[in-house]
Amino acid sequence: MPGHFRAERNTECERPEHSDDLKRGYTQKAIFGSLDFELIPKTLTLTAGTRYYRIDSTEQGAVVGSFGCKLLFHPTAPNPCVNHSNDTNIDSLGLDKLNKGFKSRANLTWHPAADLLLYYTWSQGFRSGGFNRPNSVTSGPLKGIFLPPVSFTPDTLTNDELGWKSEWLDHRVQFNGAIYQEDWKDAQISVFDPGITGNLTFTTNGGKYRVRGLETTVAARLTHELTVAAGAAWNRTELVEEAAIRGLNGQPIDWATVVPGRPLTNPAGVKGDPLAGAPPFQANLRARYEFLLGDYNTFFQLAGQHTGHQFSSTDKLTKDLQGNSIAYDNPSYSTYDAAVGMSKDAWSVTLSDVNLTDKKADLYANARQWYKAVTVNRPRTLGLTFSYRFAGGK
Repeated sequence: MPGHFRAERNTECERPEHSDDLKRGYTQKAIFGSLDFELIPKTLTLTAGTRYYRIDSTEQGAVVGSFGCKLLFHPTAPNPCVNHSNDTNIDSLGLDKLNKGFKSRANLTWHPAADLLLYYTWSQGFRSGGFNRPNSVTSGPLKGIFLPPVSFTPDTLTNDELGWKSEWLDHRVQFNGAIYQEDWKDAQISVFDPGITGNLTFTTNGGKYRVRGLETTVAARLTHELTVAAGAAWNRTELVEEAAIRGLNGQPIDWATVVPGRPLTNPAGVKGDPLAGAPPFQANLRARYEFLLGDYNTFFQLAGQHTGHQFSSTDKLTKDLQGNSIAYDNPSYSTYDAAVGMSKDAWSVTLSDVNLTDKKADLYANARQWYKAVTVNRPRTLGLTFSYRFAGGK
């Protein structure tokens, strides 16, 4: 029953049993406000705001488990028996975490001309912390050295952005863009390596990542019939401060020497490593030609997209059954689309061809089942769409 515990959550039967009887909750309170100041009327505006938050997270219950009347594969006595060696009374741990503070934002906009806007934005953000399964254990080379943390703290993001929005040539060309830097601190990461850190996934706080990038978009009506739009983004991501994952002695683990004769890498990433799922370059281009064919509005459209290579994970510690790092490097790829359509009055028809060359691209790869499983994009897809706008529709 939601919100309630099992009546006898700390008793075990003779057969093998493992169960999580948990209740997690949080209480969040916040107050926020924002003010605009026109430093120069209709020309220079300063916006400033802040948000105070208070989040109280709790976890109650118990985690129980045993192999009935056996301790692993060896019988125990008396019989029948109850083995409580894997019990954890979560209530006794006092899992009540309070996170509070301010997150703010400031924005300065400048209109030096009617068709030009320049702006600078500084903003902060965060994600709440949480709890892991309390009785996670470590086997293998880190036994007695490391235990997965019971809880993890919020991670924070600070963004500095300088951008522009503009129109040119009598509003026939629109050119927008931004240059930015983002600092992601105490990044929340998931770790799963039964041979090193235990047999359950847990979340912990990683290091500090920095993202520096530039993005632009251009849209131009070259003729009355032809419109071209393009966009691109360049990003450099790197781990600038390595996570200090601490052992049972309270000291940061030296992954290079913690296991004699077997150098390991920090599961939260090594300084200089890029972010996962962050291609260094992305671009798109679209051209659309519209014209009248008799009484019919007709169009042709071609589009292309390119995505650079990207890593599936920052975890270079975990390996699949073949001994490969699960930080798989997914190759770059390009895809192309086309469409043609006609419309008149209230009806329209469109024929589309998505992924013209039937490119098979690796979008994501993981080793959750101990082998490399890849998520790919959709194959070439032809579509025919009819639509009708009923009377009164605009």
